[in-house]
Amino acid sequence: MNVEYLRVADTYADVLFRLSAGNLEAPVPACPGWRLRHLVHHLGNVAFFVSAAIDAAGPEPEFTDAALPADSELRSWAAAELGSLLDRLRTLDRDLEVWNWSQEPQRLGFWPRCLAHEVLVHAWDAHDALGRRLELPVDACLDGIDEVLAIHLPLRTGDVMASSWTAVVRAAEDTAWFVEVERGKVTTTRTTGPLPVPDVLLSGTAEQLYLGLWGRTPLPRVHGTLDRARALCTG
Repeated sequence: MNVEYLRVADTYADVLFRLSAGNLEAPVPACPGWRLRHLVHHLGNVAFFVSAAIDAAGPEPEFTDAALPADSELRSWAAAELGSLLDRLRTLDRDLEVWNWSQEPQRLGFWPRCLAHEVLVHAWDAHDALGRRLELPVDACLDGIDEVLAIHLPLRTGDVMASSWTAVVRAAEDTAWFVEVERGKVTTTRTTGPLPVPDVLLSGTAEQLYLGLWGRTPLPRVHGTLDRARALCTG
């Protein structure tokens, strides 16, 4: 699966970089205060950070954001940073000890998936900034829903996570997730089988749910309390 994550990151970064040509001043509605130049810089900076994490070989790296290059050099700098990181991710052992921000094992294998969705979501942001539509791959959307619910959600805090409730996120593509929140502990199960009646139900296509859970578009079809539905979201 790592190979597919790296392919997604490579493909959609190229889409974003090409789209940004001549459009670096365009505002990005999904990232208030940013223009496309900041989106391009962000992808390069993320790659710069992950490379620093690999070099640190375990602990969280001491890190300073990369300087924003001149517009004439920005795309080539970001593409070089990302390309270098992808080459490292292709060749290094996925079990290499590398810090990440999640509750998952601190291993290099965490980063290809994270990077794929970082790039894919921001490629959508870039299209949205220019009033264009980017159709997202169904398999990537289903995987991204899983990442939000299984990886991001357990890190969420606040009153809504301190209570006990359940949620079902049901994609039209015959896949669903059952989420149990029990006083701060989150358990997420992906299934194609029958599920109990939950306190919160989200349903829609994989793309609708992916973009909704990433905070890019309104959540499709919500049944249950809105604060719990919003707690499922990231971004």
